Amino acid sequence: MQARRLLKKVCKVHKVKINYMDVAEFRLRIKPNIELSIDGKNFLVKEVVKFRFDDGSFYIKCFLNDGYVFADDLNENMFLLVKEIKTTIPQPFPPELSFQEKSFKFLYTAHAVAEEIAGEEIFKQGDAEKFWDYKAEDNSYLSLGVNDNTNERLDFFGRIVENDSVNIS
Repeated sequence: MQARRLLKKVCKVHKVKINYMDVAEFRLRIKPNIELSIDGKNFLVKEVVKFRFDDGSFYIKCFLNDGYVFADDLNENMFLLVKEIKTTIPQPFPPELSFQEKSFKFLYTAHAVAEEIAGEEIFKQGDAEKFWDYKAEDNSYLSLGVNDNTNERLDFFGRIVENDSVNIS
């Protein structure tokens, strides 16, 4: 975080503008019905959900137009842009798998509960999910999930998004 502050000071002194959205700033600025730009493509934020992990930490998941979902990861200071898909990958999920001709390696599993909701009610407060996340070498991202209440699969596929390609209008 100190490096980020130093970079901001240097840019201010030299009047250089760098578009870089870190997760902390994103969390302060994100809300429903605003425009979120990712790699120059604009999305409307329909719902913002704060999911609480079992360990007490949390992440933010935004439901966007056209079925896209945008999520943050504070520990890694990164973002994901994914879309819901249907897979036939059976449980228990393996440590490595192949999907859409890519090799994915298991990253982690977690359980989270929707704690706060703003905007359209796509995900309801109190709804919970368990997911197993995977990453490919090209930064493709696969999240295999199960809804606690319905036991339905919630699988998402997309990619890790570079912080400098994220902008909130």
